[in-house]
Amino acid sequence: MKKESTLYEAILQTASLYPRRDALIYLNKKISHEELLLKIQKLSAGLLAYGIKKDDVVTVCLPNIPHAIYLLYALNQIGAIANLIHPLIKLTQMKNILKQTKSKYLFMLDTSYLEFLSLKEEGIHLFSCSPTDFMSIFVKVFYYLKNASLLKKIKKEDQVISLYEYEVNLVYDQDYRKDALYLHSGGTGGEPKVIALSSYSVNALSSNGLNILGIKEIKNKYMLAVLPLFHGFGLCMGVHACLSLGMANTLMPKFNADQVIKYIKKEQLSFIIGVPVLFENLLKNKKFAGYHLKNLKIAFVGGDFSHATLFDRFNEVMIKYGSSCRLYEGYGLTEVVTVCSVNNKTHYKKGTVGKMLPNTKMKVMSLDGKENLGFNQDGELYVSGETLMNGYRFLKEGEKQPFVKDKDGTIWVPTGDFGALDQDNFVYFKQRLKRIIKVSGVNIFPNEIEVLVSSLKEVYECAVVPKDDEKLGQVLKLFIVLDHNYENIKLDEKVKELILNNASIYAVPKEIVYLKQLPKTLVGKIDTIALEKMN
Repeated sequence: MKKESTLYEAILQTASLYPRRDALIYLNKKISHEELLLKIQKLSAGLLAYGIKKDDVVTVCLPNIPHAIYLLYALNQIGAIANLIHPLIKLTQMKNILKQTKSKYLFMLDTSYLEFLSLKEEGIHLFSCSPTDFMSIFVKVFYYLKNASLLKKIKKEDQVISLYEYEVNLVYDQDYRKDALYLHSGGTGGEPKVIALSSYSVNALSSNGLNILGIKEIKNKYMLAVLPLFHGFGLCMGVHACLSLGMANTLMPKFNADQVIKYIKKEQLSFIIGVPVLFENLLKNKKFAGYHLKNLKIAFVGGDFSHATLFDRFNEVMIKYGSSCRLYEGYGLTEVVTVCSVNNKTHYKKGTVGKMLPNTKMKVMSLDGKENLGFNQDGELYVSGETLMNGYRFLKEGEKQPFVKDKDGTIWVPTGDFGALDQDNFVYFKQRLKRIIKVSGVNIFPNEIEVLVSSLKEVYECAVVPKDDEKLGQVLKLFIVLDHNYENIKLDEKVKELILNNASIYAVPKEIVYLKQLPKTLVGKIDTIALEKMN
């Protein structure tokens, strides 16, 4: 695919090459690349007719339904900026984001219409999107009856479906370097940031799609698109890379293990990407194991710390039932379109988070940023390359862009991550720098402790957070969720002895707390901030 193009142009090219191939599968309905393009062009005409124009910031707050995909590319076609937000966001948060990004247009799920209705008084244009639009009348009626109390007050002019009633728009913006997307992330320093990505940066990642997946044949290949668009990995690898290369997205608004298994059995699922909890839920499902797993080709986990046992347990099931699929891990950050390195069938090294992508550069710097440390030395990871973001937007007074320029002009982004590189371009991720805990002046890496504790058969998952201490400054507090086969036991002495023998006395937790489950963020990561707030 051509990197020097907009997101829309990439889809335009794919539709010309593979018009009849499946582009989307949604609730058992198949949508071809040709039909996908037609819907995009009709919607873009409707957007223009409504008054939305180039460089307008348009907020899209949707799960993975067809409208979300059509909007992504229709907005890109007219040169507007898609501001992608989690569909479970609350009103107060939404107000803050709309104000920050100066967005006057909001596309949200129809069941959220009443919650956001008051925004009209503040000049926000609302568009409700139904997950059953373009579906059969039976599906529409069932959905309406189920959600009638939330839907009956939606005005016709506020329904997005009305924007598809125009003749197709064939004109498109061609500036592939301008801001195309706003994603919201913690930033490399941990503070919330609005990250601006260009079409070029996203296409630069997509051009590596086959390299990342480790495949050559794309015909009749399907990606589970369950990570929502606001999630960089879900947007760029889960959706755009597949569509732009001529593959298909199996859309899933909300993860459902039973439905995933049905898709696998029907040969409508070749690749799965997700956070660790997704794969844990699949493994728990009794219907998951079976010879239908031969239909799976590869799976990737990311977005959070993954225990080594997850890879072992998943791959054991694949081997048992004759599947070539294996679970691999990658590394990245939203500032460089979420993927910098990846392990797969063609390049794999145990203990790493993969090999650098061909159009990505990485280096390791001393923590003061003054010395390039070279290979096999621990320091802060820096990233550069074609996938580099345009920058942070809407910075507060005094805040600066994170870019660092070399003497040769190369622009880098410090990742805020502690790790190393080897001579073969494999990346070793050790720890988020902001999670490093200092106990009596000694650096302790929570990930290392979590790996140790997770190796115990009695432990399902765990997390380490800092706790203030008058004498030592900080100490470690360990949260443990026991495996269901070992409930109502205490592991305090066993855990402390394990850590003492394999780490250091400073890494021994001062307090161990047992929970039924660990709090998770909206994307399924362990919420360490919530854990730190627990008394």
